[in-house]
Amino acid sequence: MAGKKFKTGGLQKQWGWFLALGILLMFFGFTIIIFPVAGTFAIEVLLGLLLLIGGLAHIAMAFMVRGWKGFMFTLLSGILYALVGLLLLVYPLSGVVTLTLVLGVLLLVQGILTAALAFKLKPDYNHAWLLFDGIITILLGILILVGWPSDSIWVIGLLFGINLLFSGLSSMIISFTVKEAR
Repeated sequence: MAGKKFKTGGLQKQWGWFLALGILLMFFGFTIIIFPVAGTFAIEVLLGLLLLIGGLAHIAMAFMVRGWKGFMFTLLSGILYALVGLLLLVYPLSGVVTLTLVLGVLLLVQGILTAALAFKLKPDYNHAWLLFDGIITILLGILILVGWPSDSIWVIGLLFGINLLFSGLSSMIISFTVKEAR
């Protein structure tokens, strides 16, 4: 990229945030890779808690605006969120198996979108790294789906950690590229 100028869309002033995000994502990625089973269950429990809390907030909001036309929809939505969150917390192994399937699909779609972004940004921002990130993410999604459900107990942690590692690397490379363009 030396000597090449391209449109940065005002990112030059914010390159440090991309670098910080990259470092943070890489740190979390390494940590989860080292402890994949703990990472898998931590992700599952966190999601369960978030859904439970979000569901209870929906239910509370529904009763706070009881006269509203959307009362029943808000209440039912809250009950659904809370129920799914509670199920994830009470049955963590079943939750892990289900989440493994969801994560496989998520990474497959995320990889496709990241690869598409790389082509959109071509030839700027070291687009090849984004394309590489997209391809790795697609492969991770496929690996999860092929090994499902037998690999569920460790696969979320390990492969999600790898995904975070490469996403962090991509973010860091973008930050250096943008800084260079100043």
